[in-house]
Amino acid sequence: MPSLEHTIPPDLAERYRQLRDFDVAEVALVESVLKRPGRLSDRAAATLRYALNLARLWVVPSSDGELVVGPQIGPFRERLRRVALAISKNADDPAALGNDADALTPLIADAREALASRFSGRLRPSSLDAELRNKALVLALGGGGGCGYVHLGAFSCLSRAGIEPKLVAGSSLGSVLGLFRSREVGYREATVRVVTHGMSFKKLFRVLESDVRYGFPGTLHLYLRNSFERFFVSRRGDSMQLKDLPVPFIVTVTGVRREAMKKPFGSYEDRLKRELRRGAFGALLHLKDMATGWASLLGELMETEGALRPIPLGIDPDSDTFDALDAVGFSCALPALIHYDVLREDPRMHSLIAKLMDRWDVDTLVDGGIASNVPVRHAWEAVQRGRIGTRNAFFLGLDCFAPQLRRNMMFLPLQRIAAENVAVDRHFAHHVFAYRKVLSPAALVPDPEHVELAIRDGRDELEKILPFIRKMLEPIPESVLAAG
Repeated sequence: MPSLEHTIPPDLAERYRQLRDFDVAEVALVESVLKRPGRLSDRAAATLRYALNLARLWVVPSSDGELVVGPQIGPFRERLRRVALAISKNADDPAALGNDADALTPLIADAREALASRFSGRLRPSSLDAELRNKALVLALGGGGGCGYVHLGAFSCLSRAGIEPKLVAGSSLGSVLGLFRSREVGYREATVRVVTHGMSFKKLFRVLESDVRYGFPGTLHLYLRNSFERFFVSRRGDSMQLKDLPVPFIVTVTGVRREAMKKPFGSYEDRLKRELRRGAFGALLHLKDMATGWASLLGELMETEGALRPIPLGIDPDSDTFDALDAVGFSCALPALIHYDVLREDPRMHSLIAKLMDRWDVDTLVDGGIASNVPVRHAWEAVQRGRIGTRNAFFLGLDCFAPQLRRNMMFLPLQRIAAENVAVDRHFAHHVFAYRKVLSPAALVPDPEHVELAIRDGRDELEKILPFIRKMLEPIPESVLAAG
């Protein structure tokens, strides 16, 4: 797997290096306050959070465009770095941080005054305060076959709490569910039930020969449009593009270079076809052998440095016109098992895909989870590039495919591979939550009863960390500004 420094776009590397300590400190502060209530006053906690947000400030949205203020905050940022370290060290008992909060009050005022002077007439206090006081929720949804349906319960939990994401990113099945979450600003469980209860394996998959143009061969050919196209019609009357979705949405796909293959790819496909012929989908009795085969295949693909490239779709003008269903289709295309492609007459999409593959120097597009299964890195990049205006965001990764010793054991080799890239994405998240109760990865099209089970389990599990989520998103009171 690539090292952390190789996953950060070069133009954002310095920003990440300067700001990450303050993300870590804010998480430690909030966790400490929740664990030991009353040990630190609400005012002191709010002052510390405000100071951390100010230290993390890099760009301020304004009516005149965006102002880059990061360098001007440098002196304050370096003074606060010691406090950030103290916050992390005093996570067990926040009482000692009260003095730090008092000492920061005049420093906050000085930093705000310096910004006002430097950007006189351009930086309005209201714009600065809005950026520092409010934090947006950003979700990164992991894949894992049928495990992913548990995300529906998380959507329900957050919606019932009055919390709506400002951006969603997804890989593999997480991208399918993320697409539906991004379809409307407010989450409607009734719509999801209509979709999931009406799914059928025959509509979504076909076991037949097919041409291959941009994807890898696979035994099962994915036909998303058969089931979902009617839900994603744009105001223009054609299929929705990523930029058309009410909630900004980033889809991660994996680009593969052909030199990654040590042997003809068809040999893996032939092996899976033999397994599938032994019984109804999947010859479930042989899933262990199939999972082992996938793990072997993915291991070989990852041995060649630079052969697998995580590609974010929807993050910039070069990809935000990607057909939403096509983006999700490629993100779900598990090599040798599930094949997705664009074979229809669609000159616009053919041109767009060709340019994308040339830009990233890849030969084919496959499952996003292979390179970034919980794509927080792409959610972070999207926010830093101004996709939602504010840069003050809470990044929550939802991992449905984390290794578990007593559940879905036959998929453990694949889960361990995914865990390696999730470990990289953790460096961009405030929190990565791993579900414990999930459906089988093989339950690609679960029946309504199992969908309802996944929803209940996901809702119940996420509720356990809901106080932490609420606190991270809690607006900082205006009284702190008056003091600062």
